Amino acid sequence: MIRYVSRLRALPVALVAAGVMQAQAATLAGSYTADDSLKIYLSADLTATIDELVTTKSSSWGPTESFSGFALAPGQSVYLLVEAYNVSGPAMFVGHFDITGDGFTFANGTTSLLTNTLDWTVGETGFASATAQPVSLGANAPGLQIWGQRPSIDAEAEAIWAYYADWSAGRPGSAYFVTQITAVPEPSAGGMFVAGLAALGLALRGSRRS
Repeated sequence: MIRYVSRLRALPVALVAAGVMQAQAATLAGSYTADDSLKIYLSADLTATIDELVTTKSSSWGPTESFSGFALAPGQSVYLLVEAYNVSGPAMFVGHFDITGDGFTFANGTTSLLTNTLDWTVGETGFASATAQPVSLGANAPGLQIWGQRPSIDAEAEAIWAYYADWSAGRPGSAYFVTQITAVPEPSAGGMFVAGLAALGLALRGSRRS
């Protein structure tokens, strides 16, 4: 009987714990730079409005900048949109992004994403027409041409642009980069409640036999 009561008392604790776990919001973080400036948006479609702006980089091309703790709305898939602008000469965008928490993945099916030529698309006239594969100017490792390795950015992240924008080919203008953050369906609160009741029922049947 004592064992029966103690297991019954454990039910609210287990259900509350499950609810807390489910309620934990996922957040987005990133470290990045561009030659020269950029704006980062999260949008439900391929538009970018001021209220969807996550952060901007208006400094010269060199410094690495970052953001963290940007909340993702539960159950809502979004596009990660990056508008990078080149004033003159060489151009590139390089960075890495991470999701903390459950319920979302990047285009590569994980919670970490680097700039590369596989998981992003790019265009030169806007996000809606950004369907081309980016061009890599090299990995962010020691010896990266023109810029050298950028600090606080993963060494496997690639410096990418809409074309091979080195000293001879780089020109003023924007590159519009697109990738997607997909909401992953999670067990519903009702389903978790039913599963908890089923588990408790099995435990109670076992205690009665003993």
